[in-house]
Amino acid sequence: MIEPTKLESSVFPADFLKAAIRASTSRDVEALLRQLPITPEEQYAFEEDRPESGWREGYYHWTPVGRDRGNAGRIKLANQPVNPIAERLINGMEALIELSRSRETLSQPASSPPSSPRDAVKRYFGLPRLDQMPRLDASDESKRIRDAARNLARHLRVRLLWDKILREFTVTIEDDGIGQAPALVHRTLLSLGSTTKADKPYLIGVFGQGGSSAYAVSKYSWVISRRAHDLLDGQADGVGWTVVKHIFPKGRRDDYFAYLAAHPDGRVPAIAAHDADGAGVGQGTRFAHLGYDFGKGGSAITRQLFRALNHVLYNPVLPLELYTGETPDVVYGNSHRLSNLGKVKQSTPPALDKSFPPQPVGTSER
Repeated sequence: MIEPTKLESSVFPADFLKAAIRASTSRDVEALLRQLPITPEEQYAFEEDRPESGWREGYYHWTPVGRDRGNAGRIKLANQPVNPIAERLINGMEALIELSRSRETLSQPASSPPSSPRDAVKRYFGLPRLDQMPRLDASDESKRIRDAARNLARHLRVRLLWDKILREFTVTIEDDGIGQAPALVHRTLLSLGSTTKADKPYLIGVFGQGGSSAYAVSKYSWVISRRAHDLLDGQADGVGWTVVKHIFPKGRRDDYFAYLAAHPDGRVPAIAAHDADGAGVGQGTRFAHLGYDFGKGGSAITRQLFRALNHVLYNPVLPLELYTGETPDVVYGNSHRLSNLGKVKQSTPPALDKSFPPQPVGTSER
């Protein structure tokens, strides 16, 4: 169990969790952080061999992501702002697959694992490749498949908000997958370069590091996760949560990304199960990246993200919902969209939604 901190005496945990979920700007996060007993970053310097050195009991401390003060180089890997979002969505697909596989293992311990992510999707969700769905006929079975795909998309969501006053974006990625117990969040969701996936051929990635690049283009990242009740494996139920930010130590050149830890061993703050229930937080994981820097584009990003995700996730194993307003769009990938072109009767020839600028043509001299 994680030792209690002063959070319990300063705010009501359920109310705090509700406010954390509602936070939609960097100012909202800063207001929440001011309510917490946090040791200033300049008063605690993480030492890998002695993390307890300088630790103040009952306070939260900024601890390097992956417990590595040299993490900045690896976290700044993404070359396009949309790529970390896609990586987070792939992690969400894995969480949904892992949920089904873990429950299958409980009921059928001797069952062999799926041989690939697509094999897992077919076994657990009854879906073909998404680019094959436009070719389905009008039978009842085809209708069932289409309905199943649409329902699955509701369990993986990305939300994009634009604040006109601060002129900043918030990107939230939510899944209703297996989630993590509070005591394991720092070893899984906040790890760098380590893996629990290498022996699981039905999952997509191995090290799961790509999504961490979102920290580099965010002012703050809020992480919330809760494990499925039937898959706690002896761990305590509840919500693990933390905040990630970029730290620039005074007088030093080794900037790094850090999260709020509640214990010298790296464990994140936890909120008890009954308070999580009171806040309406169920199983799954939520990454909210506030003050997300898309570079140039401003509010036009709200119109471009659907196309960008369909492009990057060309043929994903599972569909997802994208919210840029109240009504979601379903992302199936461009492979599905291109397969669907011949199915729609049009008076004019269909056109791709991605433009290709003129390319120079020349001759090479030898």
